[in-house]
Amino acid sequence: MFKGHPRGLYVLFFTEMWERFGFYTMLAIFVLYLQENFGWDAATVTNIYGVFLAAVYFTPILGGWIADNLLGYGKTIALGAVTMGTGYALMAIPTSSEFQLYAALTVVAIGNGLFKANISVLVGNLYAHKDGSLKDAGYNIFYMGINIGAFYAPIAATNIKQFFIDNVGTTLAQGYNAGFAIAAFGMVVSILIFLIYKKHYKDADYQSKNEKNVEKDLVLTKEQEKLRIVALMTIFAIVIFFWMAFHQNGAALTLFARDYITPMVGKFTYLLFDVLALHGILAILLGGATALNKGTTQKIRGIGGFLAAVGVIIVIIKINSLPELNAIAPEQFAYFNPMFIVLMTPLIVSYFRFLNRRGKEPSSPAKIGIGMLLTALSFMIMMIAAMGLPGVYSLENVSSAITVSPFWLISTYFVVTIGELHLSPMGLSFVSKTAPPRMKGLMMGFWFGATAVGNYLSGFIGRFYQNWEVWQFFLLLVITSLIAALLVRIFLNKLKRATQ
Repeated sequence: MFKGHPRGLYVLFFTEMWERFGFYTMLAIFVLYLQENFGWDAATVTNIYGVFLAAVYFTPILGGWIADNLLGYGKTIALGAVTMGTGYALMAIPTSSEFQLYAALTVVAIGNGLFKANISVLVGNLYAHKDGSLKDAGYNIFYMGINIGAFYAPIAATNIKQFFIDNVGTTLAQGYNAGFAIAAFGMVVSILIFLIYKKHYKDADYQSKNEKNVEKDLVLTKEQEKLRIVALMTIFAIVIFFWMAFHQNGAALTLFARDYITPMVGKFTYLLFDVLALHGILAILLGGATALNKGTTQKIRGIGGFLAAVGVIIVIIKINSLPELNAIAPEQFAYFNPMFIVLMTPLIVSYFRFLNRRGKEPSSPAKIGIGMLLTALSFMIMMIAAMGLPGVYSLENVSSAITVSPFWLISTYFVVTIGELHLSPMGLSFVSKTAPPRMKGLMMGFWFGATAVGNYLSGFIGRFYQNWEVWQFFLLLVITSLIAALLVRIFLNKLKRATQ
């Protein structure tokens, strides 16, 4: 999967993986910590959570401008990583001071703004203009690193918190402080990787205004710049629809899992919800695929075979130790998105490489359109699953007497994840290819700003979930996703021309 990619991609992959591990560790326990430590009600903590997330996704616009015009990408990323780590360290200190909390959140948001967009720019700068297809694959691999960090973050947060409560005798709030310390540790690892292995990406760390090498940056006329900015703003507007639908995974889909999914499952189904068994399944699939890949060395195939064998042993042990019926919790469905990304990224990269060799690989904008179609399909699955279910408004705080199989929701996560792999990393790649050289960081910041708008709208339309029939709500997401796909199709030729 990494074949043909620059070594700098490895460095940025692990830098981002550990940074996201820190961020999502903090996020996994954030709301719970606010309630436990400060005693605030749900409305207060969710409002703070929303404002914080908005800041996290809008500050990259400022961070991108700073990198473009002042510090450069490498220095801005390093400063952002240190700043974020400082913010997590402040949150790890037990306190009843609201000022300390808000100061820590401000520091984290500023650090994220300096870091987030610019490391994505650096990934794109690793590739020459003629390597458009390889750049797409590079962003897919980079995106997998993000989700590996996201996958392990809630596991780490939960277990560290419980370890300190059980073995150190801390309070629940102090257990959450220990979780924030682990987030700070993740940032330390991220910083060390980024600085120690700088030589592998230093050639990509340049500002357009100081770069005379046309091979690194195209020289554009004012008209070409305008065309590219219009194309980018078009994509930013379209992907808002995706994030509006996608972020229902933390809202409507989680509530659906709580109220309508069968709460007890057999042990074979439960293997998909058990963390250790999940690792076994991933080892079987990824290790087996590696062992059967004739394009790798015998040593690599042997390692793949060994991993697959270990995975089989883990799964057999879990099958023999689990009871016939097992309870599943709504939050356990959160594992599926990052797991499917790790599982499907190698396949998606290989598939596009196969198409590229035959001259049939879609352009980055076309991939984004395909991603929106897959998003529509994923919520169509939920719409079908919800047919005949009573509305949320009729449940009155009790579970529905009618439940459906968890595989409806698992299938939805699977399809929307494939859609995400067509859209999110391809969006980063499109920004990298299209942004005028002097404003790469700024335009990448606007990509994350569009994400922030989508996040807000996901909460805005989420209110309809409890007032409409459930299937009607999912139909709304199908329609908005199809509209976005149609818009991509309408503007496709103009979007493709912008990168030429």
